[in-house]
Amino acid sequence: MLRDLHVRNLAVLAEVSVEFGPGLNVFTGETGAGKSIVVDSLALLAGARASGDLIRAGAELVSVTGVFAPEGDLWRQELEAAGVGVESEELVVRREISREGRNRVFINDQLVTLGLLAQIAPSLLRIHTQREELGLVSPDLQRSWLDRSGGQEATELAERTAELYETYAGLAARLERALGHDRLRQERIDLLRFQIGEIEAARLEAGEEDELRRERDLLRNAEAIRHALGTSFGLLFEEEGAAIERLSSAARELEQIAEWESRAVAWGRGLQDLQIGLEEITSALRQSLDEVESDPARLDTIEERLALVERLTRKYGGSSAEVLSYRDRSRAELEELEGDVEQQDELAAKMEEALGAYREAASRISRQRREWGDRLVERVQSELQDLALKKARFAVRLDTRRSDSSPLLVAGEPVVFSEKGYDQVAFELAANPGEEMLPVARSASGGELSRIYLALQLAVRGEGRAAATTLVFDEVDAGIGGAEAAALGRKLERLARGGQILAVTHLPQVASYADRHFRVHKRVTKGRTRTGVATLDHDQRVEEVARMLAGKKVTTTSLSHAQELIAGAGKPA
Repeated sequence: MLRDLHVRNLAVLAEVSVEFGPGLNVFTGETGAGKSIVVDSLALLAGARASGDLIRAGAELVSVTGVFAPEGDLWRQELEAAGVGVESEELVVRREISREGRNRVFINDQLVTLGLLAQIAPSLLRIHTQREELGLVSPDLQRSWLDRSGGQEATELAERTAELYETYAGLAARLERALGHDRLRQERIDLLRFQIGEIEAARLEAGEEDELRRERDLLRNAEAIRHALGTSFGLLFEEEGAAIERLSSAARELEQIAEWESRAVAWGRGLQDLQIGLEEITSALRQSLDEVESDPARLDTIEERLALVERLTRKYGGSSAEVLSYRDRSRAELEELEGDVEQQDELAAKMEEALGAYREAASRISRQRREWGDRLVERVQSELQDLALKKARFAVRLDTRRSDSSPLLVAGEPVVFSEKGYDQVAFELAANPGEEMLPVARSASGGELSRIYLALQLAVRGEGRAAATTLVFDEVDAGIGGAEAAALGRKLERLARGGQILAVTHLPQVASYADRHFRVHKRVTKGRTRTGVATLDHDQRVEEVARMLAGKKVTTTSLSHAQELIAGAGKPA
């Protein structure tokens, strides 16, 4: 859910802050007031491209900030994979665009790339406007919608199909390597043998370079260390007037006044403790002094060993541990290459067996998709009846795509296949009677695409199953009115239950279903145009719906009608 939005210097939006709520959030306002600019600001938070032309005249920077409480864990996993830590359930996204076109994106005050924002955006916002198709026409997304309509059964079948595909693909890759060009395969085997032998000859130990560097530093600086240790030992113990001798003298002096100064006894004991500690230090200094000595031969040995370790780490990894890990992986690959050559017939048999198991699973999910498609068509047709698409015909078409190089045969024809199966899914629409059924991208206008998306959401999710992300609809009501407008409002309100929808509308029937109502207004102050967004209270909401009914001149009758509309929607004003 999107909790808060703050926009600064975006076109006519000088500075706007909006606090959203759950359910249906509606934006209304006169034509040209700037409602679509609010949607543009949300698009920036979804990773849309932008330039310095968006910046308000006289400003140098546009800034858009959104505070989200996203559901699920995918967004968190993607951020953590990119090295962005998330310690709370709240996500603050800020995007800044300079007049020169430079973009900066911050997530919880951590600088990230625009690509990362676009990657996590589907977990935060999905925007549907008349200007953009926003993925509804994507075959992959259409297949995903169809599978989601199948519920838990579809999830289990899809997971099983993907699992069997991965098994087949792994065996096919191994067999391809085994049947590959003998010279190339032998070159790879020879290279692996050489690399493994080079690493094993070095007899590396994980982490040994750290200990070698420490010992090298000691040997390189032996004279300086001996001088410091010897000087310290002399000052503390050996020389005339050393610290330990002075402590002893001080203790004797205090002992002589103990009869008159009661604290002298405690002071003397303290000096004795210091003397004991000093004796321990000087003993350690003497021992270290005996141990430190220059050893050019040992230093040369260490330098040679470090040079060998560093050469191997440059070739095979950043540390001795990574070099050893590379050796283990190379051993496994070598064993596989040498073994696969000897087991080609066995590999081929296993691959055919895996392909057969995959074919069975893919065929099963394909049969089920046809059933799911029939049910989805019925539900979508029902939803479209009162969305100004009463006579439209919706269809789900399943097909295959031929590939002469494919080992998978469907109805005797080689076809393209993947972890999703072999079905090519297409949503088709004939918006008016007598028209040919065509893919939705070619047969639906922007407003119709938005309404089809709305119908699909309701058909797939059903009552009370809200979208996991915030849905944004810009002018989904284009071209409809009357009873159809009221039906659209009811559908948006249904879909928003338990979730969140932000909708820009011109229709009072839609606005009357809002859980939270915002009015976008424009005014000119000192020759500058400014657009603001106001959250409407009880009386303001009735007045705004009345304005939408009657125009600029609000009458007692339009106010009464507005109150009836809101009451009829079950949303007390």
